[in-house]
Amino acid sequence: MSSLEEIQGIDDQIAALQARKKELLESKRKDALREIRKTIQVYGFTASELGLAGNSKKRIPRYANPNDPSQTWSGGARPKWLKEYLAKGGKIEDCLIGAK
Repeated sequence: MSSLEEIQGIDDQIAALQARKKELLESKRKDALREIRKTIQVYGFTASELGLAGNSKKRIPRYANPNDPSQTWSGGARPKWLKEYLAKGGKIEDCLIGAK
């Protein structure tokens, strides 16, 4: 076997291994994303806390937790505190900043 044939054989093995790696990652990707979403929901992480907020303008909070006004919400995915408040019979209108 010549050096060129040997190199081509190695390149073929590398390509096959890379393809297999891609298959394995893709097969686990959906499960990983489901777990990540569950964890984000359970802990109420924000995009900013996850480092996903980007450089967009910060939105002004429209809602605050009546039990802890330092916890605010500007819209989008509901934070854990709001879900818990609503589940206990609270009304979203009670959380509007400046509504009282």
